Amino acid sequence: MDESKFLETLFERYLSNQATDEELEVFMDLLRQGKLDDLAKSYLDREAEATDSSCEFSNVGLFRPWMQWLRIAASIALILW
Repeated sequence: MDESKFLETLFERYLSNQATDEELEVFMDLLRQGKLDDLAKSYLDREAEATDSSCEFSNVGLFRPWMQWLRIAASIALILW
């Protein structure tokens, strides 16, 4: 598996709360190194596009627990950077 595919898979497992303890350690280490910055940015861009394109009142106020973790991870990355 090439590195980009590995990073994508790890990122997806983290977001879906399916990452093992080992994967979480690797994820946090890669996050500290800044190797997930581009992937996180592209993911957030896709989410923003999807939100913009599906602006329905029924979607307003929906809470996605994994977004909280993504915000925390991004905050940690910014602090460490």
